[in-house]
Amino acid sequence: MKRKVIVFVIFVGICCLLIWFFERWLSLEQLIVHESWLRGQVDEHPWRSCLLGFVIYLAASLIPGTGCKSIVYGWIFGLAAGMGIAVPALTIAATISFCFSRYVLCDAIHQRLGHYVAHIDRALQRDGAFYLFAMRVVHFPYTLTNYAMGATKIRVRSFVWATLLGLVPGSFVFAYAGSQLPTLHALAERGVFGVVSLHLVLALALLGIAPIAIRILMRRLGLIDTPTQPS
Repeated sequence: MKRKVIVFVIFVGICCLLIWFFERWLSLEQLIVHESWLRGQVDEHPWRSCLLGFVIYLAASLIPGTGCKSIVYGWIFGLAAGMGIAVPALTIAATISFCFSRYVLCDAIHQRLGHYVAHIDRALQRDGAFYLFAMRVVHFPYTLTNYAMGATKIRVRSFVWATLLGLVPGSFVFAYAGSQLPTLHALAERGVFGVVSLHLVLALALLGIAPIAIRILMRRLGLIDTPTQPS
């Protein structure tokens, strides 16, 4: 009973601390100030900002569960620069995970995901690196794909080009959606309905529909048979 009380008190304390933090540092006015400063830095120092953004994107891509970063980068840097950062960073991070899997974790992955890896190996023998390309296009789980591919027989060079090309469609959709989002200043000034435009609606529609549509199309064409994810 005493342990539960201590846990409850700690939980309440953390909640109060988070509420204070959000009220102090993450009010809408503060967020607008931070956003304006960030956009000013990008405008004044584009190459340095892109390089720093690339490093941050690369590091975040090595952490599982950090998806949809391309939306944020499209919002901050625009469509072209956002994609220019996202695709290479994702490819490099994927290659690092792939090599770590192949040269360090290969035996452990075969023990844990042996059936899954065997399925991918058979598909690679049938379709070659195009199978990986198709998995990237249909947005199959990024981290799981990287580590599973490291335990297969695919060559590093084939992994790199299939990943690079396969990430382009999805990164474009996410970066485009981000590039059409309004700034916080515009949102605060005009309200939610005041910033709605045809381009924004199209971007949000693409964000939801494109991955599903591509997956259905490629399955009907027989170009990919995505394996069941392991439990």
